[in-house]
Amino acid sequence: MTAAPDYLVRRNGFWQYHRRVPKAYAGLAGKSKFVILSTKIRVADDPKGAKAARAAARLNEQQEARWRGLAAGTPAKQRYQDAVTLARSHGLDYLTPTEAALQQISALLARIEVLQAGGRKTDVVTVDAVLGAVEKPKIKLSDLFGEYELTQKTPLSKMSADQVRKWTSAKRRAVEILIEQRGDKVLQDLTRADALAYADYWEARTISEGISASSANKSISHVGGMIRAVDKRLKLGLDNVFAGCRLDGGRDGKRAPFTTDHIRNVILAPGALADLNEEARDVVYVVMETGCRPSEIVNLTKNRIVLDADVPHIRIAAEGRLLKTEHSERDIPLVGRALEAMKRHRAGFPRYHDKGSTLSATLMKHMKARKLLPTPKHSVYSLRHSFKDRLKAAEAPEELIDEVMGHANGKPRYGDGYGLQLKQRYLQAIAF
Repeated sequence: MTAAPDYLVRRNGFWQYHRRVPKAYAGLAGKSKFVILSTKIRVADDPKGAKAARAAARLNEQQEARWRGLAAGTPAKQRYQDAVTLARSHGLDYLTPTEAALQQISALLARIEVLQAGGRKTDVVTVDAVLGAVEKPKIKLSDLFGEYELTQKTPLSKMSADQVRKWTSAKRRAVEILIEQRGDKVLQDLTRADALAYADYWEARTISEGISASSANKSISHVGGMIRAVDKRLKLGLDNVFAGCRLDGGRDGKRAPFTTDHIRNVILAPGALADLNEEARDVVYVVMETGCRPSEIVNLTKNRIVLDADVPHIRIAAEGRLLKTEHSERDIPLVGRALEAMKRHRAGFPRYHDKGSTLSATLMKHMKARKLLPTPKHSVYSLRHSFKDRLKAAEAPEELIDEVMGHANGKPRYGDGYGLQLKQRYLQAIAF
């Protein structure tokens, strides 16, 4: 349930929260069929009710917490969250029964005075919330991902279907492995020994199976990050037992750039990319000449491919998917092979749209088969690193390089930055 506009009514010059008691909660708090509370905001000061709507939303949240507290069968986690909500509505931090028992008498008396002043001393749900009578919920590891997902509604809403799939898969698997190693423990029962054992498991795999330290550290970070987010949301007061557990050597999987000669004489050699389908081959050309991430190219839409302009360019923007960083949003001129490729794909790359993993697998299979990768540390992504090196060799300003690459440089950004024409000049200087 959420507060809606019809929860607000004008009465005696003030906005009031006005809501019928839902049938599920009828009779739980008296015989009244309606709950009427003042927002304490004058209609004259807020004629459109914008501020009053926010106040009504808070009142509605508090009221629903009271109803749930009075109802039988409310889950323990919900009872705890509702107690926190009600305590905060009275300007207090929530205390668990154990924490309340450790308080000074004067602090508890101050809380009792809050109840008396608010006329809530007979409201058992509010009394429990203010004085502390609800224990913190027990969250098991098997529930961790679901709880974490609730903390990530905003970023998830901006992700594409494929991004959500990969995001979900990686984090679920990280937790599953922890459960396999240490059992389905309650978060409050996790110890430093559990965290170290999990790190040891991954270190053993890096030695015996050749898994990179970077991959192992991702799983360790996934688990630690999820626990911290859930702890923050539910105020569980957990110790950060995973702090400092990442393995040393975590950058061992850093991709190496191709040399300019290798790109020109090997990757662009006649027939080297001939067996690829046209979309995959043209993505290689665009990455090569723009430094974009392959996923940024395959997710271009028609309205972000601007060919009929003084400076033909593509626009990397958050449209139906989450960008890697906020600095990733940028305009990049099209030159050389990239311009030719985008003219062939004015509406984008439908075969690989939101299927970056499929594209990567296709390109890596081809490059390995044709021996286009000089070392195991090279990949399609190495073209992006090569692009940056080529710009440096052309003596492009460092800030321009960061802007084209979509990197943060720690400096405020004003206007259009370096502009398309200046970017075009440097990209043309290094075009193949």
